Amino acid sequence: MDLTSAVPFLLGKAVLFGAFMLFPFVYTVYLTFQRGSLLSGLRFAGLDNYRAVAGDPLFRQALWNTFLFMVVLIPLTLVVTIALGLLLSSSVRGMSVYRSLIYMPSLLSIVVAGLIWKMLIDGETGPLERFASGVLHLRVPWLNDGNTAIVFLSIVTLWTSAGFYSLIFMSAFNNVSDDLLDAARVDGASGWQILTRVKLPLIKPVMQVVLVLVTINAVQVFDLVYVITQGGPGTATYTAMWYIYQNAFNGGSVPYAATMSMVLLLVTAIIAAFFIGRGRGEGADDGRA
Repeated sequence: MDLTSAVPFLLGKAVLFGAFMLFPFVYTVYLTFQRGSLLSGLRFAGLDNYRAVAGDPLFRQALWNTFLFMVVLIPLTLVVTIALGLLLSSSVRGMSVYRSLIYMPSLLSIVVAGLIWKMLIDGETGPLERFASGVLHLRVPWLNDGNTAIVFLSIVTLWTSAGFYSLIFMSAFNNVSDDLLDAARVDGASGWQILTRVKLPLIKPVMQVVLVLVTINAVQVFDLVYVITQGGPGTATYTAMWYIYQNAFNGGSVPYAATMSMVLLLVTAIIAAFFIGRGRGEGADDGRA
């Protein structure tokens, strides 16, 4: 098939890509160099928005809060979902039922999941609050302390995504060659040695993909903040996306919000490139070895 005959098949996709991807991106870049509002009119502002973002202490705090969220969420997600993926890959009777149950929270919308967990910690009727205070005799500041709120948001995020990532790891473990596992057992390797020296090294590419996906989701966290904390207490859970939303829709400046979006995109691209580059470097070292 020559290029001329392929044009009709590519034209529709090109139009959709331009309408829903390319045009919004170009228009966002355009907004970063403007001031004013979409209703009253825009005026050229040069790099003023970027200078304002660089000197905005609340945006720096929002980036820091987002970083703390990543620090909690990423290791927690990797450890829990790798463990679940390993369990789901085992040949236990009724495993299909367990797989369905673990994946079920991933079918819920983030808003519904946030409302469920917010009811669980309600100070008067929440089962988790009653268990903590009545059984464990602990007063947990679920959303009244910034650090606790960040950890709580991370747990809820993990709950909503664990099923998806666990199935990815399950598939990766199932693709490990049985011959390699049998050879390791013949050599006298224990179950822990087979896991750490055979299975985990072989699924490193999958771990890299999940790491990038979790990082991007952590940087873009917004729904749970909107439903559960509204950025509180104070500004302790003001994430980057929440601050951008506040500026875009709650009396702020759309060009300023667009500028913060571009800065956040750059930060996300740098982090993702670091993880991907490091993964390729390790792969090259393994190949030389």
